[in-house]
Amino acid sequence: MVKKGLLWVVKEQIFFIVYAKTNPKAVPPQTGVSTFIVERDFGVKVATVYGLLGTRGGGTARIVFKDVKVPEENLLGKENGGYDVFNKMMVPERITSAAGAIGTAISALEVAVKYSSLRKAFGRKIKDFQGVSFKVSDSIMKIDAARGLVYTAARMADEGVNLGRLRRVVAESKAFATEAAWETVNHAMQILGGIGYTTVYPIERFFRDLRLSLIWTGTNKIMRVIIQHEIYKEILNPEYLERRRNIELDTVGFHLEEEKVYE
Repeated sequence: MVKKGLLWVVKEQIFFIVYAKTNPKAVPPQTGVSTFIVERDFGVKVATVYGLLGTRGGGTARIVFKDVKVPEENLLGKENGGYDVFNKMMVPERITSAAGAIGTAISALEVAVKYSSLRKAFGRKIKDFQGVSFKVSDSIMKIDAARGLVYTAARMADEGVNLGRLRRVVAESKAFATEAAWETVNHAMQILGGIGYTTVYPIERFFRDLRLSLIWTGTNKIMRVIIQHEIYKEILNPEYLERRRNIELDTVGFHLEEEKVYE
């Protein structure tokens, strides 16, 4: 805060959360990463501000660190503990990405429902054609399913459940919700037809904005990597297997061990 005459002016401060290698020889490599809080005044420079297809309210830039010195007290978490910090930070990041996508999808669906209730073709409102109305029903089915998954992930995060299981459900909610929303926006544009591609309606902006949700906070392909990794780890855990009844015993041929060939 800086005093100018009779006024106190709040000095703008910009902070970056930076992940950096602090042990390049670590195996696996993610165990050699630390997290730092870096102030712009330390010498961080903005090299290029990118133009974006959508979500233009949020800036994206390439930043440059040249001879930047970070004090020891700006270490976030433990040294070489950046991977743990990242995993914890991604929980709210991915849940809010999923929730935001649902909000966009609902908005797009509202526009499509209203439009199809007014627009006529061949003397009938286009909502009366199943090619249109089924797009609406498919969209709301997936939106409602996505909402339930996001609520489940949020509740699990609040309850502090096992991090592995939480990572899986959060990844599921992020991938499922963003893809459901992307499909919904595409359906909405199809329902509106050519006018949906113009700025007369907000569908084109939803289309541009939402595309990023499939990429940021971890692409949806990475979400699938996390999901399969965590479910294999969970089900193959001996403690899990001990708690569960062996459902393979429910078949009449369970005793035919010689038929169970794995190599």
